[in-house]
Amino acid sequence: MILHAAIVEDEAQAAADLRGHLERFGQENGVTFMIDTYETPVLLLEQYRAEYSIIFLDIQMPDMSGMDAARRIRTLDKNVVLIFVTSLRQYAIAGYEVEALDYILKPVEYYSFALKMTRVLRRVDDAETASVNISVEGRTLRLDLRDIKYLSVEDHLLTYHTFEGTYSVFQTISQMEKQLNGKGFARCSNSCLVNLKYLQRIKGYALYMTDGTKLKISQPRKKALMSAYEAYTNPSAGPA
Repeated sequence: MILHAAIVEDEAQAAADLRGHLERFGQENGVTFMIDTYETPVLLLEQYRAEYSIIFLDIQMPDMSGMDAARRIRTLDKNVVLIFVTSLRQYAIAGYEVEALDYILKPVEYYSFALKMTRVLRRVDDAETASVNISVEGRTLRLDLRDIKYLSVEDHLLTYHTFEGTYSVFQTISQMEKQLNGKGFARCSNSCLVNLKYLQRIKGYALYMTDGTKLKISQPRKKALMSAYEAYTNPSAGPA
């Protein structure tokens, strides 16, 4: 397993300790960590790419606090695992506001660090199987599958229709169908892949989403769509 991690820490020794702990944990658990270190959150945010699995954030920093940085990160990346690093326990409680997974108290002891990292790996695995990365205007954007209503293709552009807006990329719908196989998505036509979570009802050759969107169902795709929807809504029912 290869994971990309960022350490945002203005104290050189604290950053070195975290890097050392990560490298040791990786050696002991078969994980290769690609580690980037930033002295300030501003440097991280200047050209943020949603490619990190884990970000370690010092809460108390001069240019921008770890909490303010975390709020900014969450607008760009809902799935990255955030870990606060602090010398004061009371600051760590505020992490719940930005869905931080945990906090680490300074000075960081390896045994405690390793215990927390075991939990982190479980969360990373869950997050990465429940999201997709796309390239938009030269930047990598991570989309939570729960935020994607459907995908449509037109003129070689694949558009992700999400609750926060639309994102168009040069990608084929067949590629995404394979990537999203088993994750609650199904084709309703050659040009549309729908998130079954938001499929409200099917009437004839039309389906209606929970937000009122109406999409066409092609005749060759209807049987497979109905089967996928039945399996999604009643997963405990095996084959007849």
